[in-house]
Amino acid sequence: MRRREFLLTSLGLLAWPRLAAAAAKPTVTLVLKSLKNPFFTVMTAGARKHHAQHSGDYQLTVDGVQGETDLAGQIRIVEACIARREQILLITPADSRAVIPVLIKAVQSGMLVINLDNKLDDRALASHSVNIPFVGPSNFSGARAVGDYVLRALKPRSKVAIIEGLPGSINAKARSDGYREAIASANMTLTALAWGDWDREPGRAAALKLLKQTPDLAALLCGNDNMAIGAAQAVTELKRDGKVLIGGYDNIPEMTALLASKRIYATADQHPALQAEYAIRLGLESFNKRLTQSEMQNIVRTPVDLVKS
Repeated sequence: MRRREFLLTSLGLLAWPRLAAAAAKPTVTLVLKSLKNPFFTVMTAGARKHHAQHSGDYQLTVDGVQGETDLAGQIRIVEACIARREQILLITPADSRAVIPVLIKAVQSGMLVINLDNKLDDRALASHSVNIPFVGPSNFSGARAVGDYVLRALKPRSKVAIIEGLPGSINAKARSDGYREAIASANMTLTALAWGDWDREPGRAAALKLLKQTPDLAALLCGNDNMAIGAAQAVTELKRDGKVLIGGYDNIPEMTALLASKRIYATADQHPALQAEYAIRLGLESFNKRLTQSEMQNIVRTPVDLVKS
């Protein structure tokens, strides 16, 4: 038997002795990468709604860190889940690579592990010969749709900049790649990329820097809505409202008024509540069928929709 097949089989065999002795109601823990981000508030609401409708089927715990970059805190939460011998772990990772070792430890302890929102790095997973299913949309396609819509309102060869989330996040790169594709297709000029750390104040600071560097900048394409809101604040500070179009991603509740006023031109709704529901369903179905980690479905696509101003 090849090494990869042996390791996957071993991981699966490790899983079921503990699961066989588990209570009738499996435990599901959702670990988030930012409890203060409105996007994850909606995801939590989706998980709690599903649990309320199926409370007899499983127990639900929601946990997470406050800041998007608190990798150490997220690892501590997973370690605690392992110590409690949880059955199903759903995680939106703070980093697409660095969190993988503790997730492998969770699999080896007997947990079924499922990845949401920010995809784990495929090469890193392959190097460890482990399957961790991903539940979420195509971030590339969602960003491409936002970029296409925003840039259609500009003259050819207009100057555009991108505000990206975090260097260690696969979804940040995928969204920027979608924006780049839109920029190239629309015959626009990409002037710069700046990091906004997924948050409003860093997004505002990045936007101020980009706008001052390029006074005739026509659009800012942002990797999430928090950074887009910060960018809108920067545009207002520099008295450039109506002259710089802003694209976001997530469609958090605050976007409704900003889209209506056209302070933000478009965003993408990736339905975080549905992501939580799909992930819980995948976990429960796999648990009830006694699937091993290696036998679970590798990817479950969820919808993503363009939201226009």
